[in-house]
Amino acid sequence: MNKYMLLLYDREDSFNEMSPEDMQNEIGEHMKWIEKLGDHYDSGEALLQNAKTIKGKSKIVTDGPYIESKELMGGFYIIKADSLEEAAELAKNCPTLELGGSVEVREVMEM
Repeated sequence: MNKYMLLLYDREDSFNEMSPEDMQNEIGEHMKWIEKLGDHYDSGEALLQNAKTIKGKSKIVTDGPYIESKELMGGFYIIKADSLEEAAELAKNCPTLELGGSVEVREVMEM
């Protein structure tokens, strides 16, 4: 099996609209999804929104993500699958999608 990274992008306003109870429910949905993935699950983490971006040869550091967007990267998963197509099928059930977010699926290169 190959490894694939699922990059989770959330709507910028989705978490601002959530109550603490809603946030706990969302975390619970992710935990249930991880259980359903079974042996396909490798790892994953949620990301906080504070960030720094270092750009180019001059190594200029700026606050936040480099590209302005209405979506923020909220986290990632590493899963195992036999193909990109299988990984995409598994990603279709990610709870991030239920909040209007998106999931980008990328194969991880072995180093």
